[in-house]
Amino acid sequence: MSRRTRAVDRGLARTRRREILAVLLSRAERLLPAEADLLRAMVDTEIADGDQARRSLGGQSAAVRRLQTRVEAAEQAIVEAEADTRRAEQALADREQLALEPVQSCRICGTGYALGRPCPTCAYRARAAALTPEWDRHR
Repeated sequence: MSRRTRAVDRGLARTRRREILAVLLSRAERLLPAEADLLRAMVDTEIADGDQARRSLGGQSAAVRRLQTRVEAAEQAIVEAEADTRRAEQALADREQLALEPVQSCRICGTGYALGRPCPTCAYRARAAALTPEWDRHR
């Protein structure tokens, strides 16, 4: 028997019990002992079904909360992964930009530097020499 068939059967049984309860409750003051016993059995069954439904709902609610927590964690991981991807793409673009600049070697010191710019090593040495007093250069 499939889950859907069992659910339909349980729904039909519940409807039948509720119809019987309605009739019995309308005649509650004139009940025979057998009818009172039937009323008690029907009420007990309804109470048990209600309790089961509440337990099931509680379990499903807990499962939903756990899944919501997992979804939130997954969404946060996606945001972090996207940020990492953007940073990596920017770093790659920066490296590609550097790789596209032609490099030349300085004929004086041999340092590599971007084509069309002055040699940073020789420029530093020239600035340092200009700032160093004459008497200190020959030590």
